[in-house]
Amino acid sequence: MFELTLELADEHGLAVRAWLEPSRELLRARGLPALDHDFLDSFALDVAGKAEAYARALRELPPGLSEWAVHPGLGGRASQAADPDGWRVRRGDYEFLTSPRARELLREEGITVLGYDEIRRAWTERRRGRSR
Repeated sequence: MFELTLELADEHGLAVRAWLEPSRELLRARGLPALDHDFLDSFALDVAGKAEAYARALRELPPGLSEWAVHPGLGGRASQAADPDGWRVRRGDYEFLTSPRARELLREEGITVLGYDEIRRAWTERRRGRSR
């Protein structure tokens, strides 16, 4: 199934996220970006103390490509009504990610934040190199 996913991604100019090590190894063998570490999901963190958990994780972040699945949101009335349990997670993510402390930690630790567009560009460049 993963091979089919890769073919479809290639056909449509997309990058693939892979969490399990066998799939990550396959991506690396093809010279494609793959996570070097397990990903962090903000819903797995306690709302209380989340900012400290994020700060600690940034300070201890190992070299390589890491993925943090964060879900920032303002936590307004509509959000609270739509997601009575999750809005606090989203609000906590938003508060930390937009904080001066987060920017300072990223700078101090020399961490470069990437989005999907950068990963997709790397995949596209790799595909171009293969077709030459």
